[in-house]
Amino acid sequence: MNNPAITVLLVEDNDMIRECITAYLEDEGFTVHSYVTAEQALERIVAINPVVCISDMRLPGMDGESFILKAHTLCPVTSFLLHTGILYTLSDELRDIGMTDGDVLLKPIHDLSKLVKRITHISVTGRG
Repeated sequence: MNNPAITVLLVEDNDMIRECITAYLEDEGFTVHSYVTAEQALERIVAINPVVCISDMRLPGMDGESFILKAHTLCPVTSFLLHTGILYTLSDELRDIGMTDGDVLLKPIHDLSKLVKRITHISVTGRG
């Protein structure tokens, strides 16, 4: 698959998960920028201008929901996916920015090709 025009920003504090997802997406042709904390990602998000941002829910410092809401104000055309190991129901604030239940991905993702399909669908349609 060739996805060179699709830029993804990944925020994940677990080194193994972050490295695995980054390597897989890069192998699929995506441009991936990965960060350990939400604060690091917020410093770079405008310059990166990602098509899709994938964020863990539990992060050191700012949590994933707070990150997504702040990131959306900086990059309102970016779509967001929440990657979490906990059962999570989207807040009204996240629904208000266009997120749906399909944007919540439970860890571990056993088949990363599903993530690729989701990102590709978002990039083609502009929304999940």
